Parts: sequence; C-alpha cells; structure tokens
Amino acid sequence: MVQASYVILNEVDEETSLEQIGNLIGDIRLQADLTQQELAQKLGVGVSTVHKYETNGQKILLHTLAKIAHICQVDLVVGFQTKP
Repeated sequence: MVQASYVILNEVDEETSLEQIGNLIGDIRLQADLTQQELAQKLGVGVSTVHKYETNGQKILLHTLAKIAHICQVDLVVGFQTKP
C-alpha cells in the first residue's frame, strides 16, 4: 500500500517546486514497486523522461501527474487553501 506523500507549495521558486514534485514522483513510483523503465512504458515515454521528472530536469504537466498517480494507484489532490 502506498503511503500518503505530499508537499505544500507556497512562495517557492520554480526550481524548488519541480524538485519537490520530482521527489514525490520518485517516492510513489518506488512505493508502487515500479522501476523507471516500467513507469516510462506505462506512460508511453522514454526512461530518460521519467528520470528527468524525478530529478528536476523537466517540467511536468498536471495531466501527466494525474496519469502517474493512476498508474501508481494513488490519488492526486490539487487545491488551494486560504492562509489564516
């Protein structure tokens, strides 16, 4: 079973955001017991693309994150929260 993983993105630069998201992608992939090659095949992309997603080398679209979540059998939750 995949454990909950999340990151709160607020007032961070783009590079930091991509790094945090990449770390999450790697975490859920490993928890789903998938190699980068297996995830790449399921996404229809090259292994190098998955590697770049996980290591901040490439921006990722929201619908691609949703596909990764589906493949890894986790929910993708996106939302906004008002600051107190």
